[in-house]
Amino acid sequence: MNYYALGPTIVAAFILILGLFVLFKNRKNKLNLVYFYLSISLFIWLINFSLMYWNVGNYDQAYFFAKLGFIGVILTPVCILHFTVEFLNSGLKRYTPFFYLLTLPVIFINFSSPHMYSGLSTNFWGYYPIAGKFYFIALLEFVGIFLAATFTLFRHFRKKSTNIVKREQIKYLMMAFVIALFASGDYIIKYPAINFYPFGYIVVIFFSFIMALNAIKNNLMDIRLVITNGTILVFLYIFVLGIPIYIGLYTKQWFISFILLFVLSTLAPLTFRFLQRKAELILLAEQEKYQQLLMQASKGMIEKEYDISKLSQLIVRIIKRSVKIKFVGLFIINEEQGIYKNLAFRGESNTGKVLKEIRKDNKIIAFMESYKKPFFFSELQDDFKGEFLKIAKNITVIVPSIFRDEVIGFLILGDKENKTVYSKKDLEIFGTLSNQAALAVENCMFLEKSQKQQKRLFEADKLASIGGMADGMAHQIRNRLNSFGLAAELLSYDVQDFSEGHKDFITQHSDINIMVKNMNELIHSINENVKKTNTILTGILNFAKPKGSVTEKETFSLREIIEPSVMLVQVKHHREKVPIVLDIPNDDKIYGIKYQIQEVCFNCIDNAFEAVMEKEQHIQNPLFDDIDKREPFVPEIKVSLKYFIERNKYQIIIEDNGIGIKQENKAKIFSAFFTTKPSSKSGSGIGSYVARRMIVEAHDGDISFESKYGTGTTFTITLPLSSKKDKAVQE
Repeated sequence: MNYYALGPTIVAAFILILGLFVLFKNRKNKLNLVYFYLSISLFIWLINFSLMYWNVGNYDQAYFFAKLGFIGVILTPVCILHFTVEFLNSGLKRYTPFFYLLTLPVIFINFSSPHMYSGLSTNFWGYYPIAGKFYFIALLEFVGIFLAATFTLFRHFRKKSTNIVKREQIKYLMMAFVIALFASGDYIIKYPAINFYPFGYIVVIFFSFIMALNAIKNNLMDIRLVITNGTILVFLYIFVLGIPIYIGLYTKQWFISFILLFVLSTLAPLTFRFLQRKAELILLAEQEKYQQLLMQASKGMIEKEYDISKLSQLIVRIIKRSVKIKFVGLFIINEEQGIYKNLAFRGESNTGKVLKEIRKDNKIIAFMESYKKPFFFSELQDDFKGEFLKIAKNITVIVPSIFRDEVIGFLILGDKENKTVYSKKDLEIFGTLSNQAALAVENCMFLEKSQKQQKRLFEADKLASIGGMADGMAHQIRNRLNSFGLAAELLSYDVQDFSEGHKDFITQHSDINIMVKNMNELIHSINENVKKTNTILTGILNFAKPKGSVTEKETFSLREIIEPSVMLVQVKHHREKVPIVLDIPNDDKIYGIKYQIQEVCFNCIDNAFEAVMEKEQHIQNPLFDDIDKREPFVPEIKVSLKYFIERNKYQIIIEDNGIGIKQENKAKIFSAFFTTKPSSKSGSGIGSYVARRMIVEAHDGDISFESKYGTGTTFTITLPLSSKKDKAVQE
């Protein structure tokens, strides 16, 4: 039995299993597939050479396995180049089929003639191939392809656009290539003048493992630590094995040597861990320093700041200054708008344009909610990478802040300024920091909501006080109005009695006749002003004490409230018809407090009708020339309903082609007691103000307008189709 064949057989099996593991880790990834090709080529080489070793005494069969093993020998460097260009996404990828084709003539020569392997030599480990006169072709191919792969790696390493994580991965590949150079000694010993044991299969274990790491893992350890730990391990076990062997050889006291080996082997793991920690303290001293700062910052974050904007700036400033990152950005949820806003960003401008906000329904938010932990940008699938690249370029790490299984914010981090990689400990610290930040942000949000609620309660209390005061004031004013009205009525009777009893006298004296007419006009004016003042008082009372007690939201048809509102406008203005057009689906459904939405729609339609009537009077009146009179005017009011299902919104749009709003009045439209109507028209000036309150406060909606004087006005009422909060309450 040839025990020298056992090593290559075990290594061949290990490499095949490793290749299958990498392949099934992500079969859709081309890099994993190419690594599997590399594993197959190495397996073909090693398993056939091990079979060659096993066949001691059977020259022909051993020679056949040597030729089969050559297929793996010649394909291995091509697979290494293929892996390299695929890993770097290099333009050389399109030439890889050509490199594979180049191996076919060499493989043909190998099987068809003795010019590649001229025969086998007999060695202490078994048979081994002898280089033929054409074997230099295989040697040159290995050297050329290996140099091409190395040059491609080095060129990408020097590029400024290569991020830190990629640089660290390239370092690992370069280390694997250096290791592979030792395995290439197996090429040389095929020449009879050079003879040493083919230990390449041992080196291949480390080479394959490092290549596998690059295929499946992105957050590799700092290469300095890998080399340092490897050096410590080698020297430690040289010491552990060397001393006992030396003592045994020179003293012949093998029992003492064995005891010493047992003691040193027991102490070796503890010693290695001690030396490893010391090395890490030296190499990662800067990381330890900022990690401590971040931990202290995370502990005190909740107690220091209660303003969400200032807190965001504080978090970004702490991370930027402590870790020395090229850029840091923080996005925080705005529940009312359903978006994540970029509240703080610090760093270099070479990140390009940084997105100001991102929608809550974006798929990367769902991904962060499911993943929950900090992660590397390079670990993402291509479609997720594309979404993050819309936010900013050169992102290296993303840190989500999770509270109650929801993303309330997330950090985007660039590369470190000192060009080192983020360690596993860094991600753990960022995870702790994000948890503390989530609590701090939630605390700020809670305080903001509490302040808004307190403000609303204060406003409600103030309105209640105004309501009580308005009741008293209205009672007193109405008493005076009643007195004025009664006095006017009595004066009217007196004037009427005087006019009827002294007709001849009034007719004979023109000045008396004029005085009687003036008094009648004055009495009429007093009565009209009493009525108008009473209307204003009613408006004030309605503002201070809104009518209705029904506050529950429901689903109903917009037509149900538009048609009665149009009828009210007809009654109010003594018109048989209102020029209105409805663009509403027959089976429409909207959601809200029915009487409030009806009051808002009535107010908008009423204002629109008065606007078109005013424009009509302007056109008919020759004294006004501030609007275009060239085209015939056809009054029109249009009510539309639009749905935005993906945003859970709907819009009621009320537009008219009336007089419009002058630029100087636009800012005051929603102010209380402001009106653009002339003094001859009725109106308290609080309709639009109350309408805005109903939409914004009671419905979490929005009301806006666009207007051009002389052309018309469009009011847009935006409301939610449903409310999660309302559903929760109902359930």
